Parts: sequence; structure tokens; C-alpha cells
Amino acid sequence: MPTLLMMHGMTGTSEMMRPFAEAILPEGWTLLVPEGRFRHPRRGFAWWRYEDWSASPTRRANLSRTELFDVDASLAQLEQEVSRHAPAGPLVVGGFSMGGAMAQEMLHLPLADRIVGVIALGTRLIRPMELRMRLEELERKHLFWMHGERDVRVPIEDGWAIAHLFEDAGWATELIEHPKGHMIPTEHHAAVKEWLEALASGWNSSTQAK
Repeated sequence: MPTLLMMHGMTGTSEMMRPFAEAILPEGWTLLVPEGRFRHPRRGFAWWRYEDWSASPTRRANLSRTELFDVDASLAQLEQEVSRHAPAGPLVVGGFSMGGAMAQEMLHLPLADRIVGVIALGTRLIRPMELRMRLEELERKHLFWMHGERDVRVPIEDGWAIAHLFEDAGWATELIEHPKGHMIPTEHHAAVKEWLEALASGWNSSTQAK
């Protein structure tokens, strides 16, 4: 059975992400909506702790060694979550903002061979060089990317860097640039679900052909 794992952004919660995740979930899929490992000082949770929570978007694009330790701790948590609740079958991993960055980072895990798709919404790269090298090792899969032109938290130039990296690696990409800011516009929810359903249809056809 396929599994969709969707992650919230900074200051978010699994409860906040769940309605969107349920809306895009194809019938018959397992859904995992984990909560960030670290509590944010203002509200909600985060997948890593910034040494300076008030840092500019430019500063946040380059994580410190301490911040990367947090990323790796969250990756270990996510690996356990998948092992416990979805130990087999295809995986699609995705998220918004900080959660979307973690989805890309999951490609560094041993379970990456199970990942058939990545959903990157309003997010950026964390370790671009390492991810580029990792993509060279993995089979080419599918990326759904969406970003807002007016995003001031994660500039759209940072978002396009993701799309270009995956395209250069030979992944099939679905790209949506919308005119809004740091958000997931409701008018594009259906496009995400249709992309997921097309993925499932594709591997079902492949399985039947074998």
C-alpha cells in the first residue's frame, strides 16, 4: 500500500497540516503526518532549531553545524516513524516550507529507494551539494514543486533552485508558480491530488505489465 508522509512548516503542527494532507490523499493510501521534533519558542513545532530565530531569510538559507545536527535528529525520528507505521510499499514524502526541506533530506536515508515522489511546497534546499550527489545515486523519480512569486520568507529564487536541481538529475517534474506568498493556495490542492493519483496509476500499470 502506498504511503503519503506530509510535514508542516516552522511554527506549524501535525494538526494544522492534516486537513490538507487528507484532502490530497488518494483513496487506499496510508497517511502519516508527523510532528516536528522541536518546540518553537513562539508557537507550534520545528524540524530544527535556529540559533537565531529572528534571522533573515538569507541567513536561514545556510544552516550552522548545530542546526544541521537537529536536521539529522529529525531525520532519525522520521525514519523510525516510517519503519513503525509504513514498513513496506512506495512512499511519497512532502511538506511545506521547513517540512518540504525535510522531505528532500529524507532522500539521504536508506529508505530513499522506496521514495517514488517528493512534494516541495514553498521551500528551499538545505544541503544542495550533498543532495545533488545523492540524486546521482538514486533512480530518477517524480517531483511536485510549488512556490509563490510574492514569498518573502523563502524567496522564489531559492525555490527554483530545487526545481532546477531535480530537473538536472533527470527527475520528472510538475512545477506550479503562483502569484501569492508563503502559502499553499486552495485552488491548487486538486493539482497535488491529481499528481499523486497519476503516480499511483503509473506504478499500477507498471506492476500489471510485469
